[in-house]
Amino acid sequence: MEKPRVYFVVQPTVAHYREPLLKNLLKSRRISYDLVGRFKNSEGAAADRIQPASEDVLSHVTPMTFRTFGPLWWEDGQVRDVFTGGHDAYVLAGRIYTLSAWAALVVGKLRRRRVIFWGHGWKRPESGAKRRLRLAFYALADGLLVYGDRAKELGVSYGVPEQKIKVVYNSIYPESLTGQAAEEGHAADQRRAEQGPDAGRPTIIYSSRLTARHRLDTLAEALHAFPEEAPRPRVVVVGDGAERPRLEEKFAALGVEAEFLGAVYDYERLSELYARADVAVSIGGAGLNVTQALSFGVPVVAEDGHPDSSPEIEAVIEGQTGRYYATGSADSLQRVLSEVLADPEQLHRLGEQGLAVVRDRYTAEKHAAAIDQALTELLQD
Repeated sequence: MEKPRVYFVVQPTVAHYREPLLKNLLKSRRISYDLVGRFKNSEGAAADRIQPASEDVLSHVTPMTFRTFGPLWWEDGQVRDVFTGGHDAYVLAGRIYTLSAWAALVVGKLRRRRVIFWGHGWKRPESGAKRRLRLAFYALADGLLVYGDRAKELGVSYGVPEQKIKVVYNSIYPESLTGQAAEEGHAADQRRAEQGPDAGRPTIIYSSRLTARHRLDTLAEALHAFPEEAPRPRVVVVGDGAERPRLEEKFAALGVEAEFLGAVYDYERLSELYARADVAVSIGGAGLNVTQALSFGVPVVAEDGHPDSSPEIEAVIEGQTGRYYATGSADSLQRVLSEVLADPEQLHRLGEQGLAVVRDRYTAEKHAAAIDQALTELLQD
């Protein structure tokens, strides 16, 4: 039997971290994917841009251009492609401010095409005009692929039919690399245990873009106030952005040892860095930095209830895969870090359980399989 053919917009961009997922989608035995997407986030400042996937993967993706009008977007080609047909379904980025997505929905209804959205869905409870706008947008779609359970819970509570919302989670690494990361992390623990007294000094890793909304200042302030009787942790900062020069000055002024490495995309290098880390910290809105750390067997300390956090924050389960501190509070972050770093057994347990959660939901293989299953079910309705 011929496989269904699906027009699939990769979102937000065809970035390096999407590569394992896309390779698995292209190997699917259930669905034939025609991939379309932006190769870079050209709307961002140069320092904040994300590295695209390899040329091998990009060669399988039809490039898409877009235009902006303030907060509104128009993604070229989607309306035309839905109008002309040729696919069993059209999976588009579910952004309510993308005008071309609205137009594609209308064309899809008129031409009897299945239009499905892929995206965060609801990151937080909504009310008023924004909730009505999003519900009107999703009501026209034939299905929603969302990143987390909370998004589905909120959608159903707002009246969206449960069978219309499919949770597919998100991913960054294939399963084979998550296993490799865990082994390297255990080996690093053993090496540190065999080294001198300074080897017991804890290391905190932070991995994200260095933008104003991530507020890494909170970590510098927390470590500046670290108890004198405890060894002050060193910090490894992975990521780049417009805020980097100011943050380097801030950490230095507060006397906090921090190594700013810039963006690191090489897996082997990242594996070495996470192997040195005792805990990862997510400041501001959390996202794939959470699943990245957990895939290396490193527990995460994250903000509780930050409005910018993406659904990946669901992987941080209090007392099981990580810990939470009060949003925006350097004092709360300092207390939580002091507690976990003083308890190596807890750190090891949190890391092991975090790795198990990643293997269960957040590998590229599980992500691709969830998308396959969701689309298969939506195409049968």
